[in-house]
Amino acid sequence: MNDLVWAQFRSSAGRLIERPVRQLCEEKLEERAGVWEPPRYRGRRAITTWWRPADRAGHAGCATLGALEAAISLEFDPQVASFASWPVRLSWAGSTDGYVPEFFARLRDGQARLLVRRPTGGAAAGDAWGRTLRLVTAAGEQAGWQVRVHEGDDSVVARNRQRLARYRHDRMACPDTARVLHEMFARPRRFDGGIQASGLPPLPTAACGLHLIWRGDLLIDWNRPFVPGRSLAWTREEAP
Repeated sequence: MNDLVWAQFRSSAGRLIERPVRQLCEEKLEERAGVWEPPRYRGRRAITTWWRPADRAGHAGCATLGALEAAISLEFDPQVASFASWPVRLSWAGSTDGYVPEFFARLRDGQARLLVRRPTGGAAAGDAWGRTLRLVTAAGEQAGWQVRVHEGDDSVVARNRQRLARYRHDRMACPDTARVLHEMFARPRRFDGGIQASGLPPLPTAACGLHLIWRGDLLIDWNRPFVPGRSLAWTREEAP
């Protein structure tokens, strides 16, 4: 069956396994080691970045800045519970050519999602990308996975996300500080004005506030550049 997609992945013990992708419905690929890493060679211009998702022990590999932005978007997505980089290689039955999607994500409702990144430049419209998309789409249909294409994002929302991602970790959180900040931002006000009005130590309080924005407990206008001295923040109970 030439339309059958095969998958190579690692067992929980790290052993490489190959099976038809339709048999992977129950496999927790988001917990498995990768089957690929970017090759290292002299003159390589891209440098692999290991992204540490908040509250998780493992790291997700990102071979390009575009992949890093995709990883940030996955972590920011409230539907996503966890994700891993490069945990499966897909190929058509009988073919030696394969493709490794950037990320495999597990959603909070239990569904799985493949995230692939559209190549930039002329490669985005080439035959190779079309073949890749057909392969990944077929794999999603046979395994029951969602398939999403990350187009690359240079929007204001993406830049705000990148800036605030450094405050994603729970070490920035403080329940007592959060309660005070919810009072400070019961009505929309400038972010740094609310921090100052709290009367709490400014640096850890600002870090906690930025963590609350990342989590969605404090709201901002994501479509405008976030500037603490000018941008408004407010709680979910209040809208500007």
